[in-house]
Amino acid sequence: MPKLKKYILVINSGSATLKFKIFHQDDFSVVLSGIVEKIGTPGSFITIEEDSKKRRMMMKNYPQGIPNHIEALKIVLDSIKHWKRKIKIIGHRVVHGGQDFTQPTLITKRVLEKLKKYNQLAPLHNPVNLACISGCIQSLPSIKNVAIFDTAFYKNIPDYAYLYAIPYKYYQDFGIRRYGFHGISHHYVSQKAAEKIKKPLSKIKMVTCHLGSGCSATAIKNGKAIETSMGFTPLEGLTMGTRSGDLDPSVALFLIRHMDMGLQDVERVLNKESGLKGIFGYSNDMRDIMLAAGYKIPNYKPSKKFTKQDKVRAKLALKIFVYDIVRYVGSYATIMGGLDYVIFTAGTGERNPDIRRMVMKDIRKAWPKTKSLVIPTNEELMIAKQVKKF
Repeated sequence: MPKLKKYILVINSGSATLKFKIFHQDDFSVVLSGIVEKIGTPGSFITIEEDSKKRRMMMKNYPQGIPNHIEALKIVLDSIKHWKRKIKIIGHRVVHGGQDFTQPTLITKRVLEKLKKYNQLAPLHNPVNLACISGCIQSLPSIKNVAIFDTAFYKNIPDYAYLYAIPYKYYQDFGIRRYGFHGISHHYVSQKAAEKIKKPLSKIKMVTCHLGSGCSATAIKNGKAIETSMGFTPLEGLTMGTRSGDLDPSVALFLIRHMDMGLQDVERVLNKESGLKGIFGYSNDMRDIMLAAGYKIPNYKPSKKFTKQDKVRAKLALKIFVYDIVRYVGSYATIMGGLDYVIFTAGTGERNPDIRRMVMKDIRKAWPKTKSLVIPTNEELMIAKQVKKF
């Protein structure tokens, strides 16, 4: 009797998306992939591509919206129900694992309960990560679930880099420190870059730039992450789509004291109404910003005609965005004592040559021999490889 082929299902849940892929456990070939987009807003939709005997492409719209990730997961699992008996294990991306979780971890009730304390540190991501894990356990109780943590890639960052200059007891008692995020993506693209360059990763000084809705930069030397832009939460660092990035803490205190804002109001503003959206005003879509700033975006039409003020704000948002990237990359080059490569990945990093050109133009003023590479990220593959051993 022929041996039954086994597969790995990977769930990668973002703040408003749910990506999923099924990999063959032996060669990691993708047999099915898909994404649910615009979760929690009208116009949600799911797309699936299946590489089977009869290649299947499917897209379904939900005009009223898919309300949350639990409902999105139900739709996903129903769409792949013919694969369920072949799935050996499910791998999940979890954004924040803190100091407790620095390795791939088999999910148990105790682990799941322990992870809940990190929801407050990554409020846009961890709650939906855990919701999808719980949903998979409930729907497929006989299949093991393993968590892979974004923060784990930064476990070797030295204490003088991850500690904040606040009373040390806050680190001892509450674990307040810089953790770093997007680690699965940074880890993957650094490895792929080394393969493409045909040099050992340990021989390359590089900065990886994950530029999407969330943005982060990581300095990698001797094959290890030694510094990164995101901190205690994914709010610190580069200017992002709707997140502020670096901010004087007194700004939050000022808003509370003088604008009659509560803690939740401030958290909402800094996470969902700031960044590119806060400066531009209209949206956080880089295509809109580039168009309003005078750049051409093929095959894309904005839903409005931009005013003079829109154009001014778009150019300012673009300058801030590029400046922050250059500021971080330049500081990391100094820390590493040189810079061989800047690696661009994620939506903006991969698909926006104008952004890459502007960043590299400024970087090369100080580090003229620095080269750049575009490496498409593949967090799902990185997760699949790490969960196979379970």
